[in-house]
Amino acid sequence: MQLSRLAESLSDLNGPEAARVPKYLLLSDGIARAVEAGELSPGERLPGEAELAAQLPASLGTIQKALAHLSERGLVVRRHGAGTFVADRKRQLHDLWHFRFLADDGVTLLQVFTKVEGVSKVSDRGPWAQFLAPDETFVRIERRIDVNGEFPCLSRLYIVHPKFRGLLKEKKRALDNANIRALLREKYGAPTLRIVEQVGAEKMPSEVCDQLALDTGTIGMVCHILGYGFRDAPLTYQLLFVPPGERRLEIQPRLPRA
Repeated sequence: MQLSRLAESLSDLNGPEAARVPKYLLLSDGIARAVEAGELSPGERLPGEAELAAQLPASLGTIQKALAHLSERGLVVRRHGAGTFVADRKRQLHDLWHFRFLADDGVTLLQVFTKVEGVSKVSDRGPWAQFLAPDETFVRIERRIDVNGEFPCLSRLYIVHPKFRGLLKEKKRALDNANIRALLREKYGAPTLRIVEQVGAEKMPSEVCDQLALDTGTIGMVCHILGYGFRDAPLTYQLLFVPPGERRLEIQPRLPRA
């Protein structure tokens, strides 16, 4: 992408919005828009910080802070001595710890199989609505998670309906054992760039207890997984219901990005 086009897209840096929003956020948002529009491609190297500072209406400190902000969210990769690159979509988030159940040896991961129970348009209100869009309808993908034939879990993933209505036409069998986040990234151009994970010991909803053959009122682990896409906009809300048991989950360490 030419710097002149990037500078034009960042005209808001000296506009009225800059008085209310930190400049580094306006700059990072402009770069994210360029990635979203395909003007910056995965793997493409961004101009150097000094070159950006010379050509854009932003200081070197603002540029460094904006690139660090994008790096934290996985949209760019900063390589010492090489520069800053648009992240390859294959590097973007798709593998979560929530399905990494450990076997008896504490090292081996148990096999996990997913089966789609339903893909439907819903208007249910819940934390997903508050996070995604309070007044919208949603596509809900409900999956049964079979952990090594030992016990089932239940996953419900919500995404805004109007933009992703095509999911309703996906064949359920084709989605069995599929990576839903990879599907959103590759087929719908909607990669998950950041997640926020909230976990609690909660009373399972009665219909979930019925589906998992649990006693009404059973308390288990409930994971709330908030997915963010381009420009840090809310993308998905996933609920994972795990019944009480002895199997442990492995939480992968968060290593510094290369």
